Amino acid sequence: MSRPHVVTPAELSALRDLELVSRSIVEGLRQGLHRSPFHGYSAEFNQYRHYRPGDDLKYVDWKAFARSNRLYTRQFRETTNLSCLFVVDISRSMDYPAASHANSARSPSAILRTKFGLAQAVSSILGTLVLDQGDAAGVLAVGERVHLTPPRSGHHHLRVFLSQVATLTPAGSVSVAAAIERAGVTLKRRGLIVIVSDLYEEEQSLPAVKRLARMGHDVIVIHTLAREELTLDVGGAVELVDLESNRTLVVQPSQERQGYAAAFAEWADGIERELTREGLQYLRLITGTPLEPALRRFLLSRRSG
Repeated sequence: MSRPHVVTPAELSALRDLELVSRSIVEGLRQGLHRSPFHGYSAEFNQYRHYRPGDDLKYVDWKAFARSNRLYTRQFRETTNLSCLFVVDISRSMDYPAASHANSARSPSAILRTKFGLAQAVSSILGTLVLDQGDAAGVLAVGERVHLTPPRSGHHHLRVFLSQVATLTPAGSVSVAAAIERAGVTLKRRGLIVIVSDLYEEEQSLPAVKRLARMGHDVIVIHTLAREELTLDVGGAVELVDLESNRTLVVQPSQERQGYAAAFAEWADGIERELTREGLQYLRLITGTPLEPALRRFLLSRRSG
C-alpha cells in the first residue's frame, strides 16, 4: 500500500461491506452502461490530413472517401488521465440516523439506511468505476484532522481507496466547506471533483463549490439525505437534537409535519436550482432508496450530456 495504516477489526468489516456494495452495484452499472460515463485517457480526434503511403488503414475515413473520392487520415490528440477527488462530508450532521439505530448488525443493506453510510457507498462505487477504467481516484475529508488519499491509478490502489473511505467517521465539527476549499489546492490540474454531503452548511459550501467550477474543474454534487429528514416521520412527541450544536427542541411531529415537509423540500430544491443554474451536476440520494437505478440514470444523463 502507498501509505501506512492499521485497520481495526471493525474497520475491516466495514471495508468488506463497502467492497460488497461496490462490487454488486458496479457490476450492475457496467451491464447497463456498457461503456464508461466518465472521460479519462483517450485518443481525441484532432484533424484530417491527406493520406500518405504507409499510413495505418484503420485511420482512413472511408465515408469521406466515398463522398470525395480522396483518401483522408484521421489524426488524434492524446488526452491525459482523469484525476477524480471525492470530497466526503464528515461533519456530525451526517451521522443520521446513527448506524446503531439503523441496524444492530452492519451489513451492505444497513449501510444504505444511514446518511453517512450512503455517502461511503456512493463514493466507493463511483471510485471503483473511475479506477477500473484506468483513471485516478482519491478521497479527501476534513475534520479535526485532514484525511487525504491523493488520486492515484491502478487496481492495487482500489483497496487503499476503499479502506480510506471505510475508516472515515462522521464526528467532525468542521464544515465541509473547508474540505471543498482544500480540494482546489489538492488537484494541481483540472479534474473531476465529487462532493458528497448533506449540504447543511450551504451558506459556506455552495460558494466554495462554485469556485471549484470557475477554476475549471468538473464538479458533481451528491446530496445525501435521510428519509426521516424529508418527512419528519419520527413517531410521537420527540426531542430533536441538533448534531452540530447539541441544541434540543421538543416537537409534536403530527402538528408540524406538513409545513416542515414543504419547507424542507423547498430548501433542497433551492440548492438544486442554484447549482444547476451554474451548470453543475446535482444528484440527490435518499436513504433506503435503491442505489443502482439512481446511479444508472445519473451516469447515463451525464454521458449523454
